[in-house]
Amino acid sequence: MLEISKLKKDLSKILYNNKPIRVLFKNHLSSTNDYFKYKYIKDQCPIIIITNNQRASRGRNNKIWYSFNQKSLSFSLCLKLNANQTELGKLNYLSCLAALRAFKNTTNHALNIKWPNDIYLDDKKVSGILIESQSCGKDIFLSLGIGVNISVDESFNVNQPHSNLGINIDNTKLIYLFCNNLVNFLKKENYDELVREYNDNLFAINRYVSASIDDVSHEGVLMGISNTGELIINTGNNVLTINDINSTLTMI
Repeated sequence: MLEISKLKKDLSKILYNNKPIRVLFKNHLSSTNDYFKYKYIKDQCPIIIITNNQRASRGRNNKIWYSFNQKSLSFSLCLKLNANQTELGKLNYLSCLAALRAFKNTTNHALNIKWPNDIYLDDKKVSGILIESQSCGKDIFLSLGIGVNISVDESFNVNQPHSNLGINIDNTKLIYLFCNNLVNFLKKENYDELVREYNDNLFAINRYVSASIDDVSHEGVLMGISNTGELIINTGNNVLTINDINSTLTMI
């Protein structure tokens, strides 16, 4: 159950660039990630947009992300960054790790991160993250959109293997933990420990995988990610690094 008043109170204690995180809740909307394009949202950053139901939710590469009223949790954290504050490539693995920690603190599930931006439960997708950005002079506005399957059962036409976190999840706590984790990560100067934690929880690590980029496939053993978020694959002949998050990773 989502308690908006409690969430507002809790998030007001998290400061990003000396500003508390605001909350905007809408019962229905097209996509939470669409909102960061509006000036009034940019002016209120940091802000989180939450909805019970997205009518036009989307995932990476314009794929459909299925969102169902009261069966899914959808929210976007919108941040204003200076172009020099952080490398945008790191936001991908930092947001995944922030979500993973939040999920593990609110469930007893064994979860993994599937590169580049999914959370897996029982080898099936339970959550996806979509990061979109917009430059305005020296500032970059980011929207980190998260979709979570809570209780999407087989009666829903999802057309893809999926898992659920479960109906007993404390959604208020989950959102708070995600925001708190990510803000704390962004304050760090050294990401070595976070990269190790990410790799310890990486789906298919040390397994034989295929990474496809623009219809070109690269096969080898998945070694993990680098400190800049690049995927590392040992092809046997050389060590390949992939920084295109639009690539598709599959286990062979």
